[in-house]
Amino acid sequence: TMDEGQQARSGFTWAADQCVVLNDLHVGDFCYQGMIMLPPGGGDAFDQGADSRGGIWKGTWQPEGDGLVRRVEHTSPDGRTRKGEIVYTQVDADTITIAVYPVDDLGARGAEPWNKLTYKRQKDKTPQAPVTTAAARATDYQKLGDLVAEGGYEWMIGKWLAQDDEGRTYELEYKPILDMHAAQASVKIGDFQYVGMILSLPNSQEIVDFGADSTGGIWKSTWEQDNSDALNRIEYTRPDGSTVKMQHVFVKVSSEEMKVRQYRVETDGTRGARSGSDLTFKRQKPAAPAK
Repeated sequence: TMDEGQQARSGFTWAADQCVVLNDLHVGDFCYQGMIMLPPGGGDAFDQGADSRGGIWKGTWQPEGDGLVRRVEHTSPDGRTRKGEIVYTQVDADTITIAVYPVDDLGARGAEPWNKLTYKRQKDKTPQAPVTTAAARATDYQKLGDLVAEGGYEWMIGKWLAQDDEGRTYELEYKPILDMHAAQASVKIGDFQYVGMILSLPNSQEIVDFGADSTGGIWKSTWEQDNSDALNRIEYTRPDGSTVKMQHVFVKVSSEEMKVRQYRVETDGTRGARSGSDLTFKRQKPAAPAK
């Protein structure tokens, strides 16, 4: 609990067969959600995420003494950036301290933290859904939800299911989070799992997507309009560090059906003439609430 009486909650959860960590922070009506990933081929863990006030965060994680330091860069909705370091120190098996430090123009950490809080492990028996802001509020900038609505792509939100000719099942979901400042994306194909986030970059209309899968691969992409369709330009980094580019085109058939076409990208950057695969997805009805 902070001096002002507000409660702060920080969480870390494994996903995609422990190839990614979902992390979140909630302080009053402020919410952050992000993902921690390892780069294929080795290197420092890195994270990316968004908050409920339109900010974008990215950082790296490194060991420091008996704990970890997270070096972060925050970009506000107007495009301004600031840097900080967040130090996580274990007190005992159920207690950690988290201290947030400023960083000067030379990259040096300040001597005193902006704030330092002690967190106790919560032994909840049932998982809780991520907390978002209690109510939508007006903003003086365009958030992801505004861009999605302007483009007419709200129909993509929800759970979708497809089967290929071999009977393999494809599960796809797009879910708004953080008061429509971002969205979570998930894909499941047999044992394969993908978890990602979709964000709109501050002070621009560019929509980006990043995530990781259960094989150790890293995905990053951008979203664009392609006539009336949605185009996802993808770069996939395999666990061995090699990369491949592809494009997915999402075609609305009706409010309950869409087609997803996958195209290879030629060496000159152009899309292949024919799609490598076409899948027809049917919208899945939300599960009935438990009685």
